[in-house]
Amino acid sequence: FLEELQFTGSLGDLSFYRMRGTDKIVVRRKGGASKETIKKSPKFALPRLYMSEFGGCSTMGKEIRFMMHPMRALADYNFSGFINKSLKLIQKQDSTSKLGQRAIELSKHPKLLEGFQLNKYTTFDSMLRSTLSWSIDAEKGSAKVEIPALVRDINFFPNNRHSKFSITISLGVVPDFKFNQATGKFTAPKWYDTMYGCDYTSSEWHSALKGSPATTLELSLDQLPPEGGYSLMLGIGICFGDSQDAGEVKQIKRAGAAKILAVVAGKAGEVDDETETDTEDEKFINDSNENNHIIDINHEFMETATVAPPIVTPVLPNDVEPTASLSGKNSVGAVQSFVYHYTVSSGQHGASVERTAYSYGIITGLDYTLSHGSLETIAVDLSK
Repeated sequence: FLEELQFTGSLGDLSFYRMRGTDKIVVRRKGGASKETIKKSPKFALPRLYMSEFGGCSTMGKEIRFMMHPMRALADYNFSGFINKSLKLIQKQDSTSKLGQRAIELSKHPKLLEGFQLNKYTTFDSMLRSTLSWSIDAEKGSAKVEIPALVRDINFFPNNRHSKFSITISLGVVPDFKFNQATGKFTAPKWYDTMYGCDYTSSEWHSALKGSPATTLELSLDQLPPEGGYSLMLGIGICFGDSQDAGEVKQIKRAGAAKILAVVAGKAGEVDDETETDTEDEKFINDSNENNHIIDINHEFMETATVAPPIVTPVLPNDVEPTASLSGKNSVGAVQSFVYHYTVSSGQHGASVERTAYSYGIITGLDYTLSHGSLETIAVDLSK
């Protein structure tokens, strides 16, 4: 530490700077390998793996702090390093991924962050010495905290002389981070963006000399992620303020305390299987049309034909096998489009098999070859 001479900046290979959490100027010596050496030298291959993982912890730690922004003004030190350290412990729980790519899955180890204090000198638990009842509904994205009656010097011990205090709770979505092979970095799921912000609510301002009656705080998120791989984080803090004119109360920064009250794993969103199937079928049809094929699946996509086709149902003999093929050539002046549907109830005469539907299309005036496809799909190759 620098004590007599007070300045910040660089002097030779020394750096002088102020750090939150101490009133002294910190001095450190510049040194170590160059940035280029660390990035490319084979000697630093192992450190690069650890650097990659710690970078993922740092990126995820930023999202955790974002979900705690109503509480950050109550912290009395820079707790970023301690959050990153906690995430590193969670990352070490991944025993399946290789070094440098271990996932940070808070949703699998939510208890490891519960109780984290944002204060070093006067913690939340030292101010409010009562058991809090809380609940989180992961399916609805809501939370409730029940705070008992607070009486000064009994279960409420503020560390200042401010006249007012208030209790604040926050609820936010924290996504798991996994290594992305394409980018070579740790990233959140694709669904995560800034829309998943932090919601918070506060109690009324109460007299710090008298305390407060029993209070229940509730809040609910506007939306939840469409799939799993995230956690709901509930934070709580105590704020202090001073009375102003007209009965207003001005909150005092850095006065108060906060902590992470609870963390629970989120629920995976329900996906409509029928919708997903239709999406895959549409993709199959579009891809086939690009290759000059006409595809009819389950008789639900006839609107994809360019000409409204008449429906003709030919009668097939009983000895037609599903593996048979039909071919022919027809040339006429006008081009028309036909779609045929038929059902084969037995592969061999007298043999009972599962009923199977087939469909195929013909555009007259062109050479065509017809062949059987899968159980519900038959393709027309117009290139022939």
